[in-house]
Order: sequence, then structure tokens, then C-alpha cells
Amino acid sequence: MTNHTTQDTTIKLCKCGCGQIPTLAPANNATRGWIKGVPIDYVHGHNRRRPITDRFWEKVNKDAPNGCWEWTGYRQDFGHGQMHINGKAVLVHRFAWELENGPIPNGMGICHHCDNPTCVNPAHLFLGTQADNSADMVKKDRSLRGSRHFNAKLTEVQVIEIRRKYVRRVITCRMLADEYGVEMTTIHAIVRRKNWSHIP
Repeated sequence: MTNHTTQDTTIKLCKCGCGQIPTLAPANNATRGWIKGVPIDYVHGHNRRRPITDRFWEKVNKDAPNGCWEWTGYRQDFGHGQMHINGKAVLVHRFAWELENGPIPNGMGICHHCDNPTCVNPAHLFLGTQADNSADMVKKDRSLRGSRHFNAKLTEVQVIEIRRKYVRRVITCRMLADEYGVEMTTIHAIVRRKNWSHIP
């Protein structure tokens, strides 16, 4: 009796329903779910043919801490999630709010009660102006003032020292700039309280 092995000849078709055959994954890619040599799910670009809500929800983790629904897809530098809809980059927390509440009024933004920029849980989002968002940041002490700012070259302690040391025509802005390794214009702005104005 001869033992025959049957090779699986099933052809995997594009999941969008177009009937075309996707290419094989050129390499492993966990983010995309690729396994090298295995057909990918979609012909290039066809994943965007699926309903937008399907594309959105497949990248939302509803099991994150504190009741947050975290976006697992592409994120901007400051953590906000982003996806493309009809060729346009859209912030996903805004999209989530619109799914639940409808269009965002002109001049309004979407803020986070939870302070988690990746969160898309509509219960954690609220309508607000830029001023509302800034006030919320200050109230919760999470504004990027002073040494928290990504461009900051000095600390709050150094700013206090600079203001204490500065004596017009005795210890000059040039001398302080050299000592602290910053531009003279930075020292000018500090001693005149144009910058770091939140430091008394």
C-alpha cells in the first residue's frame, strides 16, 4: 500500500474580496503580522478598502490600565495615534470622539480626561478649545514649561541662580551665557523675565 502525501494547494486571496492573490511576506514583521514566505493578507493598498471602522478597531486595545482604550497603531512623537482615511492623516482620538458624538464643531479640539494621548475611549475624551486644553494641562501640572520642555537647556535651579547672579554692568549676560553654555539672548530673556516667567 502506497502512502501518498497531499500538498495544500489552497490559494490565499486578498481579504478585501477583490479576488487577487497577495504577495509573500519578504520578511517577518510583527507589527504587520507578516511571516516571511507566507502570503500577506492584502494586495498592496487594498487593506484601505475595508470599512474604516474595521481598520480602526483592530488597532485598539481595550484591556489597557485605568479603563483606557489604547491605540496600538502608528503614533506621533507626542503619543497621539494617527491613521489615514481617504488619503488624509487623521488623529484617532478625534475619530473616536466623532464615532460616538458626531462632527467636532469648528474651533474645538478633543482633550483627554485621562491624560493618556494614546487613549481613544470616548468616555475619556471631552470637547474643548486650545485654551481649555492648556488650562487643563496647568491644573494637572503636566504642561511642558521650564525644564520639561524638549528644547530646555537649563533647569529651574539654574534660572534662579542666573537671576540672582546677574548684576548690570558687573556680571553681564555674556559672562552668564559663557558660564551656563547658552546663547546671550537666552540669558537676556531670563533676566528680563520674557522666558521662564513661571519662576518668581
